[in-house]
Amino acid sequence: MPTTRRLIVAAAAVGALTLAALTVLILLEIVEILAGLTLGLLICATGLMFLVALSVRRVDGKALRIDGRVKRQEAALAKVANALGSVTERLEQVAAAAEARGPRREEDLRAILTSLGEDRVNATLARQEIEKAVGDAGALVGTRLDHVEKALTREFRQGYRQVEAYVDLRSLIEPRAPLPELRGWAASPDLLHRLVGHICEHRPRLVVECGSGSSTVWLGYAVERYGGGRVVSLEHDERYYALSRDLVRAHGLSHIVEVRHAPLRPWRHGAESWSWYDEDATRDLDGIGLLLVDGPPGATGPQARYPAVPALLDRCAKDVRILVDDAARADERAAVRRWLDEFPLEAVEHEADKGLVTLTRATP
Repeated sequence: MPTTRRLIVAAAAVGALTLAALTVLILLEIVEILAGLTLGLLICATGLMFLVALSVRRVDGKALRIDGRVKRQEAALAKVANALGSVTERLEQVAAAAEARGPRREEDLRAILTSLGEDRVNATLARQEIEKAVGDAGALVGTRLDHVEKALTREFRQGYRQVEAYVDLRSLIEPRAPLPELRGWAASPDLLHRLVGHICEHRPRLVVECGSGSSTVWLGYAVERYGGGRVVSLEHDERYYALSRDLVRAHGLSHIVEVRHAPLRPWRHGAESWSWYDEDATRDLDGIGLLLVDGPPGATGPQARYPAVPALLDRCAKDVRILVDDAARADERAAVRRWLDEFPLEAVEHEADKGLVTLTRATP
């Protein structure tokens, strides 16, 4: 808020400008001398009244603020007086009790000290409880932050591995059309990197994929460049079957990759039953050198991918590699354990985005 001195200076400046303007108007004979003087006096009087009213308001406001401050101080003093009165009353009670008991100075002194220190002790205990609660909360927050830091570190490392695998893949494969996105529902770069590496090293004559999608195109390119064999993808969903087929055609891989529509049918093994790909779609498959188990989706039933080994192992080559995607999930882990118990297989677990296990025939 502007000070009184500044308001006076501003009013004087406005008055001077007004008088100068009236002088100019009188000299130009726009306003008569008497009327001009009268108008100037009215303006000055009005400005003076405004300054007086503003000064009174400022004085009243300052007085109200001082009055409020005094009242707050009086209230604080009243609280202190009440507290002192309470302490005095308690001291008098202790002193009277001491006189009635006789010369037991030590106990009286303890009683007085206890009386004086009771509130302090209670306050200390309360403070200790608060400090303990704050310490516990701090420890909990620290633990949570440690977990968050570890999770972020794992995610950062996993993201770096995926980028590294994808860069390596693009140096090996030269696509002829835009490639679909990876990760999420689609295969991750680390899985594709291992598949392409296996095809490059072992050159399987037949690659079979349970499920279809972006991995189908990558498998086709890898076989085209390194393998010289063919790829068969089994897809139960008719819409995804059409999308995968069109994707293969867009990349010019139809001479290598065959996407087969294989609806899910009841499939029995012992007393149990699953929904598995129609056997008509797998009858001619023989000598499978690489089997990718990435379907059907887990939503189709418990351990939905268990039939892959009992249904296709007899159609696999002796040096077959069976790669199980999503091996971090409980259903896939349970299926792998059953395969190892029921069939002569060995398993190697790999660090991967969604978990990955490679199965091979056990050496005699």
